[in-house]
Amino acid sequence: MPSGFRRAAVCCLAACCLASLAFAQTQVDAPSNDDDDRGLRFFSGYRFHLNAAALLDDDERFNWDADYGGEIDVVDYGRGRVHFVANFETILGEELRRFDPNQGNYTLAGSMTYRLGSTEVAGTFHHISRHLGDRPKNFPIDWNMAGVQVWQPADFDRWHVDLRGRAFYTTQRSFVDYDGELGGDARLRYALNDRLAVLFGGAFTYIPTDADIAGRSSVWGGGFETGLRIEADAVAIEIFMGVQRRIDADPLEREARTWAMTGFRLLSRD
Repeated sequence: MPSGFRRAAVCCLAACCLASLAFAQTQVDAPSNDDDDRGLRFFSGYRFHLNAAALLDDDERFNWDADYGGEIDVVDYGRGRVHFVANFETILGEELRRFDPNQGNYTLAGSMTYRLGSTEVAGTFHHISRHLGDRPKNFPIDWNMAGVQVWQPADFDRWHVDLRGRAFYTTQRSFVDYDGELGGDARLRYALNDRLAVLFGGAFTYIPTDADIAGRSSVWGGGFETGLRIEADAVAIEIFMGVQRRIDADPLEREARTWAMTGFRLLSRD
């Protein structure tokens, strides 16, 4: 795809987002801070997201990244909750056509949490599977992991901070060489007013691997982003730009790629 066309598409996308916000006047898991004595509740919370980003990469396989998903609190028992997440991501290139969805990645995760004040600790099991679009593949690429997550929100004057950390081990895998995962991320918002905030975010992932499979002992990825968040009555839109190092960017190749990206995400409000 010509770079000028991609830039024009991104500008148009951002303009549409801002226009919709003008009329109305966003991984992945934030803990609830309600009182612990509220009793047993079912389907007590729901959040969704829709993301789209242009990838500034010279490889024709990686032009766009889009994903959408939701999370639901199935049971809230006061001291914690049973939490379920589902997400689908698609990567688009231009190998076969101008917008060519060449891979689709599914994530399913379930957690049982325990609240310690504003901190939430979760035992988590999650499954990821990777698939090709319009291309033959007769073997699975997937893995299951189990472990612990910690979520910590905090507010300081105009700042809102969300910190997350995780430690997983692999319980099953097909094709990949991942033995586990250690990582975390931080998201910061600085409120300019009741509707507008500046965003900063960073993430890091370290994966130890089985050297007998692919001859590597570990891999790592991460990224940084900054942008603006505008809050309407029911949703928030974040317009962002950043840099990402993607672990095994192509499902069939054990190679990380680094690209710049710019896009938007539509979120239900916290």
